[in-house]
Amino acid sequence: MMEKLIVGKSLETQLSALLATLPSDAIVSYMVTRLNEGEEATIVASSKETQIHTGASMVKTLILEYVFHLAAQEQLDINDTIALSRSPRVEGAGALMELVGNHSFSYLELCRLMMVLSDNWATNLLIQALGMEYINARAEQIGLEHFEINRMMMDFKAVEENRENYITALDMAKLLHHIYELRQTVYGHEMWNILGRQQYRDILPFHWGEDVVFHHKTGSLDCVEHDAGIIETMNGDFCFVLLMSRLRNDVAKQLGAQMGLIMKEFVEDALP
Repeated sequence: MMEKLIVGKSLETQLSALLATLPSDAIVSYMVTRLNEGEEATIVASSKETQIHTGASMVKTLILEYVFHLAAQEQLDINDTIALSRSPRVEGAGALMELVGNHSFSYLELCRLMMVLSDNWATNLLIQALGMEYINARAEQIGLEHFEINRMMMDFKAVEENRENYITALDMAKLLHHIYELRQTVYGHEMWNILGRQQYRDILPFHWGEDVVFHHKTGSLDCVEHDAGIIETMNGDFCFVLLMSRLRNDVAKQLGAQMGLIMKEFVEDALP
């Protein structure tokens, strides 16, 4: 179990004051951890970190890790290609849906599109190629307790049948810690850089300015907004996870941007 820093209590107090203004049925989970090279991370602040949320696009981070895990094990060649025709076209986020004709993309390119642009078609191609049950077995292997992929992206029929993707803030933090630990390896370095090129910066890093690199992934569904990643500061490296459910999307984004600023200022200025 990760140790919790007493000094983080004042950050929790600041964040609870913000959360107290929300409708009573809103569910917000967050976690701020300090990463220690080669050692277990320490918790700076957290709330409802084991609460299960709908995964939205956050689950794409696990798919990324699994592809690179297989590549490192030499069970998959990152440059092998998959034809778009292997999985039906889906809309939502991304660029592939704009293409005409039968293109093929490598695992590496699909991973980049899935993460940087949150491309749903790229994600579905990867889920189909890797197998949902194998991706879920990988989650268990890494020690993620409530992280589950039970449906493809944009599969609304599955949602109606109660097949959904699930995550917790704790699992998201563990997954990011795991990728962080691998960032000096060949494949880990690529994953780390992909996370750093995220184009959706409308939640946690919204007020930070474009020059601040945040290695992260966001997720959005109706009344769901999530953001989780790692920031490198002069005061150390930190993981921020924020999962918001049952909250109007515009309200959630504004709240997330406020929380992101408070978190960043705290770890940079208030932490010893």
